[in-house]
This record gives sequence, structure tokens and C-alpha cells, in this order.
Amino acid sequence: MKILIAISVLMSLLSANSMLEKANEAYKKKNFKEARVLYETLCDNNVSKACAKVAFIYENGLKTDRNSTKSFQFYDKACSLDDKKACYKVGACYDFGGIKKVKKDFKKAAAYYTKSCSKDFSMACYSLGKLYQYTLTSKQNEQKMQDAYQTACDNGTVIGCYKLANYFEYTQKDFFNAKKFYKKGCDQKDTQACFRLVDIYIKELSELEAESLQKEAKSYQKRCDNGDMMACYKLAAMYSTGRGVKQSYRKAKEIFTKNCDKGDNASCMEAYMLIESGF
Repeated sequence: MKILIAISVLMSLLSANSMLEKANEAYKKKNFKEARVLYETLCDNNVSKACAKVAFIYENGLKTDRNSTKSFQFYDKACSLDDKKACYKVGACYDFGGIKKVKKDFKKAAAYYTKSCSKDFSMACYSLGKLYQYTLTSKQNEQKMQDAYQTACDNGTVIGCYKLANYFEYTQKDFFNAKKFYKKGCDQKDTQACFRLVDIYIKELSELEAESLQKEAKSYQKRCDNGDMMACYKLAAMYSTGRGVKQSYRKAKEIFTKNCDKGDNASCMEAYMLIESGF
């Protein structure tokens, strides 16, 4: 009996996979009506990818009337079947509204974003952080906001790095962590994060007395020689501005360029500006 059940399950899986391939092929050929019928049949049989696909077809009106209500229903079912992007889409519906019969509900939005984020869909993590920062604001949600932004940042959504760094800089006055997350964003080519990181570096240098600058220059040189890219950046900035060392745009460009080659995007930006200025 168990063998017969196993065979039946296997045959069902093979049949579903075959139908999904056929639906995907129709979709690629832009035969959206055929694809929709196949996806809906598969969704009825709890194939999460099919539910998400038919939701997308209704959302965008691909060879059918745009139907936000049906789109929401299919995304919701796909989410219940653990499709992480579908959970994000449902969360966005509750977050922003605009779907018939679905009113804004920020707690439900947070719940769907959390489910999506827990499956490493980084945009959901970013949206969750933003929800806790600007809408579901409370002391108890502050740590949740930080965790959500950091997860987004760790999974490649660089605006999560920027938002977290910005929070540390302006709300917490925690410049250590602000620099840490601006640098993480800058290293992923977020120009805005690079500019904020540079501003903090320059501010730190400008606050040092002349005697301290000379001592710091020696410290930065030693640390730079040992591979500390932040120290290299500050040393180059000193040569560029003539603070603590004899001014030398050539030396500044040389250090910025070497640091850039090692992957420091803030240094790349500075080296580019020196080169464009003719140095």
C-alpha cells in the first residue's frame, strides 16, 4: 500500500513539473492566456511558483484585465506556500494600500515582511526596517528596526546599510557604527554612503590639534602599511589638505589609488577627483 502511495505521489510530482515547464514555455513566448490557465491549475494544486506567476499576470494585466484583487489573493496563497517574494508583495499591499478590499494594516504588513525577511528576501528586510522607523515607532521596535536594516545590508540591499548608518550618526550619535555601515555601503558602490563616510573622516581630522595631527599621521602611516584601509584614506586626506604633513597631491593620489585597488570605494572617488583636477 505504501509503495502504491509513493508511486502515486511521484507521478503527481512529475505531472506537475511537466505542466510547470509547459506554462513557463508559454510565458516565455508571451502566450500569457495559455500560461495563466496552466498556472491557475497548478496553483489549485499548491504549486507556489505557479501561484506567484499568475498573481504577476493579473497584477500587470498580461493579456487579461488587470485585477489587483485576484493578484493579491494569488500572492497571498503563494506566501502561504512559502514563496518569499510573494510574502513581500502581500506585505507591500498592507503597507501602502491600493488593493480593493485590502485596507492599510501596518501590523499585518510587518508580519508579512518579517516572514519574507526570514527567508532572506532583503527588500522585505529593508521595508520592515523602514516600517519600524517611521510608522510602527516605539522603543521596543527600535532594535527590530536595526536588525531588519542590518539583515537587508548583509544581504546586499545597500540602502539598508545607509539607513542604519544614518540612524547611528544622527539619532544615536554613534560615529563608530555610523562609519562601519557607511563603509559597508560605500564598499558596495553606494556613492551617497561614500560621501557621508568621507564627511565623517574629514570632520574627525579637522577636530585634531596641529600637534595631534602629526602624531596621527605617523600612526596612520604605520596602520596603512599594515593594510588598514581607513588609515590609508585618512593619511591620503592629510596629504591632500596639508594637515599634519607637507601637502602633496601626488602622494595623496598615490595612496588613494593604491587603496582604491584594494577595494576602498571612498578612495576611488577621491583618486578620480584628483585625476580629473589634473594631479
